[in-house]
Amino acid sequence: MRKLKKDTDLAKFLIAVKACKNDVFFDSNEGDILNLASTLSQYVFCSIAEKESILENGSVRCVNEEDYSLLADFLCED
Repeated sequence: MRKLKKDTDLAKFLIAVKACKNDVFFDSNEGDILNLASTLSQYVFCSIAEKESILENGSVRCVNEEDYSLLADFLCED
């Protein structure tokens, strides 16, 4: 799991998520899990992005380890 970089362009991030081979999840620190392959989850993700603390404390999790390289521009190093 990795953190999103501060001031990430969410539209570009979600376009990169679409290029991933497997599911990509956003896990909030409150226990919510959003599958970013889902349009509804993307909508919720963008809605909660207004609260920076949720994005800063949440993490991105890729099912396929190789997908992290597709998202590297948007994620902090381990």
